[in-house]
Amino acid sequence: MAQHHLWIWFLCLQTWSEAAGRGADSSVVYGILGESVTFPLNIQEPQKVRIIAWTSDSSVAFVKPGLQGAPPDVTVTRAVYEGRLDVIAQNYDLVIRNLRMEDAGTYKADINEENTPTTTTKHYHLHIYPRLGKPKIIPSLKTSANNFCNVTLTCSLEKEEKNVTYSWSPSGEKSNVLQIFESPKDQNLTYTCTAQNPVSNSSDSVTAQQLCTDNPRDLRSRMFLSGLAAPLFILIPLSVFLFYWNKRRQKRIDLEGDVPKGTIYAQVSRSNHPTESRIYDEIPESKGMTHKEKPMHTIYCSVQHSEKVQKNSTKDDSPPKTLGNEIVV
Repeated sequence: MAQHHLWIWFLCLQTWSEAAGRGADSSVVYGILGESVTFPLNIQEPQKVRIIAWTSDSSVAFVKPGLQGAPPDVTVTRAVYEGRLDVIAQNYDLVIRNLRMEDAGTYKADINEENTPTTTTKHYHLHIYPRLGKPKIIPSLKTSANNFCNVTLTCSLEKEEKNVTYSWSPSGEKSNVLQIFESPKDQNLTYTCTAQNPVSNSSDSVTAQQLCTDNPRDLRSRMFLSGLAAPLFILIPLSVFLFYWNKRRQKRIDLEGDVPKGTIYAQVSRSNHPTESRIYDEIPESKGMTHKEKPMHTIYCSVQHSEKVQKNSTKDDSPPKTLGNEIVV
């Protein structure tokens, strides 16, 4: 029933506003995405307010004075504004919290006061913008000669937004690009780029000393090296790994190929001779033998001339004809 009466009040306010023909105030209001915005009503005598109807394409809310000095009573009539509308008790200004891009548009407040047959209407054009992040200045060296440097500075945001303007100080240039021609005596200068939209601004600075060193070509070298930094970060560890891997592989091949030559010794001796004589003959390795077939051991062959002891010795001291062969491995 109360909602029905509010709608009747709303229709009456619309009719009274048209009948009175009073000029409606209009103002532009800027809001920051995700933050709050206030529509100022500038009511001189808030105690005389009977009802305020807020609309934007359709009804938004009704505001009435609270009972016995209580805060104003706010009735939200559009679901998208539920929990996001506040009214300042002292002057009945409307506050919208947690702004969304779809909140932008035209708002109208129809104000009806006690003992006044006319309705005061105020219009608001709400524009919503995001808060800007910090811009970045990117230098590029064009030419350099005789310790002078000609540098182009480009100022940009990480994410481009609408209605953003750029300015430079101290030059006053109104653009996101600035071209400078500096000598060594100008190295104390600082160039600042400011990005701005209707609700916020942000700046970034760079000194001429950073741009124009003693040798202006250093800037070109730094830019070139910065471009190579990422690939070198990958290539250097890979090169070191391949170097040590190849070194270990070569060492393993050398060890496998360094096999000692096989040597065979033949020993011939006479056991009855006072001084044992030994004859060594080295049998060379077969030329057709490969590294895999090389023997890993040395084989000794001993041929010994022995004399059997007879019970009846003879006068002949010649060595016995019996030979004994001994092979030692």
